[in-house]
Amino acid sequence: MRRELLKVKIASMHINNDFQRNSNISHVFGTVWNNSEISRIDIARKLELYRSTVSNIIGTLLENDVICEGERGSVTEKGGRKPVFLSINKSFGCIIGIELQTNSFTVVAMTFDGKQIFSMTDQTPLDESLVPYPEKSFVYIIDKIIEKIIPEIEKLPVPPLGICIGLPGIVDIDKGILIRSDPFALKSFKYAEVLGKRYGLPLFMENDAKCCAWLQCALHNDVSKRDFFCVLTKEYRGNERLDYPGNFKNGIGVGLSISLNGHIMHGHNYAIGEYVSRTWTRNKKGQTGLPEAVLNTIVTSEDSYREWLIDLFSTLTMFVPLLEPRAIFLHGQPGSRRNKIQQVIQSDIPQFEDILDRCNSEFIIMDENQYEIAQGAALMFLQKMFEIPDIGSASSYSHISWDELFMLQRKSREKCFQRGC
Repeated sequence: MRRELLKVKIASMHINNDFQRNSNISHVFGTVWNNSEISRIDIARKLELYRSTVSNIIGTLLENDVICEGERGSVTEKGGRKPVFLSINKSFGCIIGIELQTNSFTVVAMTFDGKQIFSMTDQTPLDESLVPYPEKSFVYIIDKIIEKIIPEIEKLPVPPLGICIGLPGIVDIDKGILIRSDPFALKSFKYAEVLGKRYGLPLFMENDAKCCAWLQCALHNDVSKRDFFCVLTKEYRGNERLDYPGNFKNGIGVGLSISLNGHIMHGHNYAIGEYVSRTWTRNKKGQTGLPEAVLNTIVTSEDSYREWLIDLFSTLTMFVPLLEPRAIFLHGQPGSRRNKIQQVIQSDIPQFEDILDRCNSEFIIMDENQYEIAQGAALMFLQKMFEIPDIGSASSYSHISWDELFMLQRKSREKCFQRGC
């Protein structure tokens, strides 16, 4: 009996030690990622860790080429050695981010220091004979995209370490399940089981609006803008060859995502951000109660576009005081619409600006960026590496350990990219 208890105790100590080690590495990696050219002593101060602990972690990251040493700083007033600045090694590897829509897909490669080194966009591939079988059709689409980008990725100077796909739908990132994606007619699709190891790299998925939030977290690593809303607006552009019943063929789709203190919120059903406007009624299809005549002409009619804007920002006005975000980022609208948006808010929804002032919130219309969702998908993978899971919670599919990443990087350098069966 004592022997069995001893085994359990040793196993528990091993688990706790591994957890602490991974947590410390994640803390240090995240600190270096968010603070270019930082020294060991500054890291120890920021994280309130012993210098010896930080030195051991830095040694592990240097040994595995995750970070690199740069210039030396100035001697402090107390004298001593000049501090050595640390930074992320951009040659460590890259993450492939993919935005997938029914009509097109976009791909980027982001190095581990968050820089884009590759991009492309193309029409979504489709086998019409598989359309009646949504899961098979979806796997075919992903297969063909990966097949198309392999030659390009193999030309890059750094090895790929993961794939992350942003798409319209509700995604359980912890269990690796696409709960629902109406455009692709998928329900309860266990993508982790089907695609997780299919291409020799870890593969994750995330809702497209939440990818915008991951992008903003990477862009704003300062505390002042870690509480925010992202509003993603996308024109419905259906693929006539991939036309499932119930798919919308007009209007502009809206998705919301929320960050609190730099943490992207998902909710117990992973459906935080599923937008419904204040005008929606129970018998109305879609997200809003606007008439079909308006929805059909949003892109072509200035009056219809104005009505849609009034509906959107009247709804957002109710959201602002609930969480008091520091910023609200609007994604997806063309630059030519910027003045129109601001004019409609000032003339027709002044309460939106009033509530922003009351909550000390900032409204920011993002510049056009066709790669933002793909970038956010790739940056999700990176930021997950410095996320600390709860010790008592079940492990999340979207989180990999540092030892797994080190092993993956070594294998990926030996064999840059492979396609599984």
